Amino acid sequence: MLIIEAISKAKSIILSTHKSSDGDGLGSEISMYYALKSLGKNVRFVHSDAIPTRYHFLIEKIPKEAFCSTQDLQSDSVDLALIFDTHDPKLCSPLYEILTKQHIPLFFIDHHVPTEYPVSPTTKMLIDESASCTGEIVFGLIKKLQVPLNPLMASALYASLIFDTQNFKLIRDHQKPFLMASELLASGINYERIQNQMFANWNIEKMNYLSYLVTQVKYYHDNTIAIIKILKTDLERFHLDVEQVSDLVDLFMQIQTLSMAIVIREDSHQFHKMSFRSRHSSEALDWARAFDGGGHALSSGAWVPKTMAEIDLIIKELMTTLTFKKTGTV
Repeated sequence: MLIIEAISKAKSIILSTHKSSDGDGLGSEISMYYALKSLGKNVRFVHSDAIPTRYHFLIEKIPKEAFCSTQDLQSDSVDLALIFDTHDPKLCSPLYEILTKQHIPLFFIDHHVPTEYPVSPTTKMLIDESASCTGEIVFGLIKKLQVPLNPLMASALYASLIFDTQNFKLIRDHQKPFLMASELLASGINYERIQNQMFANWNIEKMNYLSYLVTQVKYYHDNTIAIIKILKTDLERFHLDVEQVSDLVDLFMQIQTLSMAIVIREDSHQFHKMSFRSRHSSEALDWARAFDGGGHALSSGAWVPKTMAEIDLIIKELMTTLTFKKTGTV
């Protein structure tokens, strides 16, 4: 297997994930960190932004010197780079540009629906869209590397698994995620702590914001599409940051009539993060691709360099051109 051969030969390895990192990307790379360290590798993390607070429990045993910025990175000392939970170079800039300029071998390890992004000759892809999470792919790689699971590796993999499957609600294969979970639990992880750190993290400010947000949501097409706008001024008013509201889109999909929920989160006046959730196959992905994004059939996203007004116009046009189910019920 090409990636196993590359890892075996490399002495110094860089790990990363997409910007606005989440439980799957972080859980995948952190578990791989422990596996590679057990093999005697020199391993460092390079991220394009800060790790969200809710995931800090996963890195509490990792020394601070393992984390470096792109400015600190000495590219000539890197033999291999592994980037998890994306295969879109734009989502790991400027690291991707630095690696390709130095002709450093790179593997994207991902489970999202493949999209043909322009990449350098030194870039390879390991994509398995049948996997329920990227952590499932990494779980297999660790076994191929013949590294025994320990609680630190298993905790990170369990975080990846429960995050991307939404506690086993979104399953690609009817057996693999549960068999994986069984092995991880057998390694002695504190699964209750992982659950609490990742999901039992609401505060009064977030609840107050939600009570306000539900009054601002707009519904279209006989209440089958919801448009949810998260503005910077509102987050400041409720004393919240963006990581605290990343899970709100999934709450709206509990409305039975909805086929599609679209969140537009303001990053700046001319830059927005869009999240799409759908109840029917490929709808979310179709919408995300219309904004040059990607993801899964039912859960996708895009970073959009446009104003809110420009995005509104595109959505209005897409509502007349994209097909979608008329009811949220299956």
